[in-house]
Amino acid sequence: VAVGEEAYADRMFMLTPSASSVKVTAGKDNVYQMCFTDPAQGITSANYIADHNLGTKIAVITNVSDPYSTGIRDAFLDTAEERGLEIVSETEFNEGDADFSVQVNEAKNSGADLVFLPIYYGPASMIIQYANGIGYSPLFFGVDGMDGILAIPEFDVSLAEGVMLLCPFAASSPDEMTVKFVAAYQAKYGEDPIQFAADAYDCVYALVQASEAAGITSDMSAAECCEKLIAAMQEIEFTGLTGTSTWDASGAVTKLPKVYVIRNGAYAEP
Repeated sequence: VAVGEEAYADRMFMLTPSASSVKVTAGKDNVYQMCFTDPAQGITSANYIADHNLGTKIAVITNVSDPYSTGIRDAFLDTAEERGLEIVSETEFNEGDADFSVQVNEAKNSGADLVFLPIYYGPASMIIQYANGIGYSPLFFGVDGMDGILAIPEFDVSLAEGVMLLCPFAASSPDEMTVKFVAAYQAKYGEDPIQFAADAYDCVYALVQASEAAGITSDMSAAECCEKLIAAMQEIEFTGLTGTSTWDASGAVTKLPKVYVIRNGAYAEP
């Protein structure tokens, strides 16, 4: 959000792979997103859970100090109410907390059979570990911030078996573009890429495509490039690792979140 304000003031075009809050683009004609917006993830999650009857009683655990987490939660709760989902527990934590006993025990004691986690993979892993320790095994449903949980050092990936999450990218996909990217990434960094890497990669090539469409040349000022890219981004259709994307004047991307389930230490289709 803060970087977007500076980019707007300087008239420098901005395309972000990870800043998903609607506040990032609000009121700024030159700020665009490659990642899903927070409301889109909350709405998609609630609709998917309702459409597939995944849970009868739902608990929600939110990082209240993170706009990403609260933005997804708010949209999720609104859609859950519209869809008739029963929310039996709503708890919060702050960035840096490492004890999730209160939140998990409340979810368990409320009878929740599904726990929605609009949070990042670090605290999500601790929540799942604690739940396992007390013999609580609901369905955990996360969002794109959950991506990376399988790569946490010393985390027992078997505990993530059956976890569901929204994500624009799966390193295990047989798609030719993904296979090539994953092989190159593994060769360079010695690990599998997660969705942050894929969205960032797509940002580079979306900018290339938009720059070519706009006729950007090296003698143009940043402000001139900015104006040309604003127009070009609304005209191109870009296909990359994370799907096919288009943009309108809002700066939000149109691609839809995908749902994956973790099976045998990899992402699979549900």
